[in-house]
Amino acid sequence: MSYLRLQRLLFAVSCSLLLARCQSSASKDREEKVLVITQGGVYSGSYRSLDSSVPCIRIATTEPVQLVNCTLAGAGDLIVSGEGADLVVRNSRGYGLEPSRTGVGRGRFVNSFRARRLWIEHNYFEQTSGLNIDRWSQSAGVSGVSQPLLVRYNQARNIDGRWRGNQGSTRASFVILNTVRSLPGVEISYNEVRNTANQSLVEDNINLYASSGTSGSPIRVHNNFVFGAYPFPATATGYTGTGMTTDGNGNASEVTAYVEAYENQFISTCNAAMNIAAGHDIYYHDNRLVTSGLLADGTRLPSTWAATSIFNYYKLPGNVFFNNRVERTVVGYMSKGGQNGRLDMSPGACASCSVQALPNPVTVDTERAEDVRWQQKLQQNGITIGPEKGSQ
Repeated sequence: MSYLRLQRLLFAVSCSLLLARCQSSASKDREEKVLVITQGGVYSGSYRSLDSSVPCIRIATTEPVQLVNCTLAGAGDLIVSGEGADLVVRNSRGYGLEPSRTGVGRGRFVNSFRARRLWIEHNYFEQTSGLNIDRWSQSAGVSGVSQPLLVRYNQARNIDGRWRGNQGSTRASFVILNTVRSLPGVEISYNEVRNTANQSLVEDNINLYASSGTSGSPIRVHNNFVFGAYPFPATATGYTGTGMTTDGNGNASEVTAYVEAYENQFISTCNAAMNIAAGHDIYYHDNRLVTSGLLADGTRLPSTWAATSIFNYYKLPGNVFFNNRVERTVVGYMSKGGQNGRLDMSPGACASCSVQALPNPVTVDTERAEDVRWQQKLQQNGITIGPEKGSQ
C-alpha cells in the first residue's frame, strides 16, 4: 500500500471515530434517566426527562427524603412530591428544557402538594416556572421540626412561564404559596432571583395566595433580592406581574394573613414592586423598591405603574381586608403615570403607606448600586447563596 493511500485510510478511520464519538455525545444529551422514590433516604445523582409530563424525580413516600447534590434537567417539572411528603432539597441544580409539546410551559423546580415538611435550601435553578407549594398536609407535622416550610439561600435565574411556540403562558413565580393556611414557622429568606428581559416571563416573583401564618408566627419574607419582572416582550404595554403580592379571595380565615415582609430589595419590576391586594394583618417594612423604567441599553419599559399599594382588589368587607401597612420603605420608581415620570405610591391606594423617597434621578446606575448593596449584605453577614462550595 502506498504511503498516500495509507494516509487517506488513516484519515478516514479518524473521521469515522470522531463522528461516532460526536454521535455518542449527542445520544447522551438525549438520554433520559428519571427516579421514583418509594422509600426514605438521601438521594444524589443526575436525572433528565425530555417529556413534559414526566418529572425528573417523583417522591412517592411519606418517609423523610433528602435530595442532595442532584443535577436535574427536564422539559416538565423537575421534582414532584405528593400528599404528606417530608422533603429536603439542598445543594442541587435544576435546568428547565424546552417543553416537549407546543402549547405547554416549562415545569417547576419543585411542585409540592400537601407536604408535611419542605425545606428548599442552597439550590440553583434556571429557565423553570419556579416553586409551587400547593396547600399543606392536614396530618401531624414532622416531630421536632418547628419550621416546616423553608425557602432559603437559593439562586434562581429566568423564571419563565412562556409556552412552547409562544402561544400562551403560565403564571409563573419564583415561589407561590397556594392555600397554605394557618401554618407557623414559614420563612422565605436570602434568595436571589434574577430575571433577564426577553428571556423570562414571571408574574409575581413572590405570591402568597390565600395563605397565612399565625398571629404569633407570621409568614416571614425577608432579605431577598429580586431583580427583574417584565412582560414578554419587555416592551409590551400590558403587564400584571410584581416583585411580591398578597392575593386570594375568601373570608377572614381563608384569605392571606399574618405576613411580615422586611429588608427585601425589589429592583426593575414592571407594574409594581410590592402590593397588598388581599388579606389582613400584613406588614411590609424596611424594604427597598427601585425601578428606573429602563433596560441597561436604555430601552424604555412602558408597563411600569407604581412601586407599592394597598388596595382591596376583591372588594371584601372591612372584617376581611384590614390592618395592612407599608412602613419605612425606601422607594424610587419611574413610571409613565407619575408626575415627572415617577410614581412611588399608587394614587388613592396607599393611605397606610409610609415611604422614604430616593432623590432624582432614578437610573440604571441606581439599580446597579442596589446590586452592590446586596453583595455587601451577603458578605457582611457571612451568607452563601446557591449550592455551597464543594457540594458538587
